[in-house]
Amino acid sequence: MSKNLFFLLIPFFYFACNSEEKIDEKTATENVKNAPPNTMVKVDTAIYTPFYLLIESAGKVKAHKDVTILAETNGTILEANIKSGQKVSEREVLVRLKPEEAQLQLQSAEIKYEKAKLEFENSLIGFPKLLAQDNPEQDSLYQKLKIGSGLQESSIQLKEAQLALQKTVIRAPFSGTLYDVQAFKGKSVKAGDELFAEFNHRLLVEVNLLESEALNLKEAMPAAIRNPAMDESFTGEVYSINPKVDENGLVQTQILLKGEHALWPGMNVEVEIRIPKGERLQVPKGSLVLRSGKPVVFSVEKDLAKWNYVEFGYDNGKMVEITDGIKAGTVVITNNNLQLAHDAPISIQNSDK
Repeated sequence: MSKNLFFLLIPFFYFACNSEEKIDEKTATENVKNAPPNTMVKVDTAIYTPFYLLIESAGKVKAHKDVTILAETNGTILEANIKSGQKVSEREVLVRLKPEEAQLQLQSAEIKYEKAKLEFENSLIGFPKLLAQDNPEQDSLYQKLKIGSGLQESSIQLKEAQLALQKTVIRAPFSGTLYDVQAFKGKSVKAGDELFAEFNHRLLVEVNLLESEALNLKEAMPAAIRNPAMDESFTGEVYSINPKVDENGLVQTQILLKGEHALWPGMNVEVEIRIPKGERLQVPKGSLVLRSGKPVVFSVEKDLAKWNYVEFGYDNGKMVEITDGIKAGTVVITNNNLQLAHDAPISIQNSDK
């Protein structure tokens, strides 16, 4: 090759080499740009900790005792210093009816009784052998004389008159709170008319649970009660479990409210009961996904998602027990894991894990 030709080829080779380097740099840059971005995930750690089955249900507050008080006799209300929401003590006088008519009936019954008693005593005088007996009351003749004199009938009428007078005074059947008060001074009432209603301060929450849930319950198990309208939480315990499953497969269960609270009968509340199942290896429920019908949990290793087949046990809706497949301390992916593949690149959002 001549010297002149060599110098002519040098620029050509330089241009060719420089072009190849630029093409390789461009390709590499494009490959980086076109590479799929890392999947953003959140993580948590599989740990051994006490596991609780959670039973959650809507319920309604009811009073342990709830009665409507009716007038038991006709009359006019003489006194009724009561109102809805008023707290009362057991046997406290709440309503009085005018007693005059009942008092007259009692006086009349007392007079009739005394007359019948006198007539009966006079009739016994003619039967000295009867009076000489130790227990003449057991003799049939004694009973016949008593009926014939009218003493037995007047005795019943006297008791009825005494009861009628007692019925003009209405007392609180127990300590509690009044509601639906309809009694006021001067109102005429008939026997059977509603005067007021009362509930006691021992309140219950009634819930209907699935058969499978109710079978896990025992009396005195703690429960948490929340009233959404008040945005407050209260404590309670399982009070009773009705041993019957209704046509919808539900079991009526009552929760007794404890401590001080501002709930009323009829209020709607949310109930949560935690049933302890001992120490279990568990992960957030979001960690568990199904692939080809098999449960999988993705763990993290050097910013890569690792596929782990697992077996699981209890599920309380928030946490899932893992019985095989991963160990305590494994960092697991809790979201964006439905489409993850094994060894997929990831970026962790909650970097504190």
